[in-house]
Amino acid sequence: MNWQRVNTVFEKEWLELRQNRSLLATLIIPLVMFLIIPLVTAFVLPLLLGDALTADPDIEDVVALLMEAFPAFANLSALEQFQVYMLRQFLALFLLSPIIGSMGIATYSIIGEKTTRSLEALLASPIRTDQLLRAKSLAAAIPPLLITWFMFLLFAAIVFGLGGINVFIYTMDSAAWGMMLLLTPLVALLGLGLGVIVSSRANDPRTAQQIGSLVILPIVALVVGQSAGIFLLGLPLVIIAAVILLLIDLALLAIGVSLFNRESILTKWK
Repeated sequence: MNWQRVNTVFEKEWLELRQNRSLLATLIIPLVMFLIIPLVTAFVLPLLLGDALTADPDIEDVVALLMEAFPAFANLSALEQFQVYMLRQFLALFLLSPIIGSMGIATYSIIGEKTTRSLEALLASPIRTDQLLRAKSLAAAIPPLLITWFMFLLFAAIVFGLGGINVFIYTMDSAAWGMMLLLTPLVALLGLGLGVIVSSRANDPRTAQQIGSLVILPIVALVVGQSAGIFLLGLPLVIIAAVILLLIDLALLAIGVSLFNRESILTKWK
């Protein structure tokens, strides 16, 4: 493969992304909120509300699940147990940024070139369709992933600094790191595949994002399920989710590639 062609398109996409401040804001602002909300809930609210908050009966089911999974969890103080409970509830929100980010970049990139008719000119160049898709995929997936991983590491450092070693161990366990290393790349690919598919049928980036945003519902359900004590996000569940996501990604990318071909673009993408 001619990587120089891929790199040329990637650099073009990267330059356009840096110039699109509104799109960059959609990548960074949600992650900042996902960073602030759990930290405030876990470390600031107990200072304001005291024992009334840590004794909330709604927390008992999740604390029981944590004790079942980690017997030594019972040795933590009520405050530490509450902090672990709250911090773990918000971990799944870090999955939203890669999928929303990659889908947003993909839709803006593809639909923007559809509306300006510049995509046809790009396809008339020597670059192959698979090279073009690879460049656009890298440009759409890498920025959200890097930003998410940076924010997650910052989150982990703050949890250790404010909560201490006990809170850190039970919050940042193998499930949390597995989610970051396994699920975030896969949800980024999921957003990318959906972005390509939806963009092939829509002519407005906002419309495409609104349609594709339905995919965040399972992640919201994951957060709600944990908060209600229905299940505990552990490494086995993360691995199962990764396998399912991989199969879905392969199917979506295959559909996206079939839609993203020269003949379809030139004759159907109006």
